[in-house]
Amino acid sequence: MSPPSGRDSKAAVKPLLVTIKVVSQEKVLRHTMSRTDKLQVLLDAWYHKVPDVTYGTGVFLFEDVRLRGNKTPADLEMEDGDMIDFFEHMDGGRQFVAGSMSAH
Repeated sequence: MSPPSGRDSKAAVKPLLVTIKVVSQEKVLRHTMSRTDKLQVLLDAWYHKVPDVTYGTGVFLFEDVRLRGNKTPADLEMEDGDMIDFFEHMDGGRQFVAGSMSAH
C-alpha cells in the first residue's frame, strides 16, 4: 500500500449530478442533470417548462459566455448550484409615439 499523498482524494471527485438554475428577469428554473449530459437537454427544458417563452427566442449565458447545446456541465466545469442567465431577444428599442417629443 502506498503512503497517503496528503491530498483529500474525495475533494477531486465531482458528483455525478448537478442542479443548475436558469434565471431571467421574471422566471427561474432549477434542473438536475448528469454532468455528462449535453446542455441542450437543459435548454430544451427551459423552453418547454417556462410559459410565454418561444423556442429559440433568447440566449443562455454562463459566466458571461454564450452556451451551446453540444457542451456538458463537465466541459464548462459547472458545479452544483451554478446559475445560467437567459436573455430574451428584443426587437427594436423604445416605441416612438408621435407627439411625445417636445420641441424646443
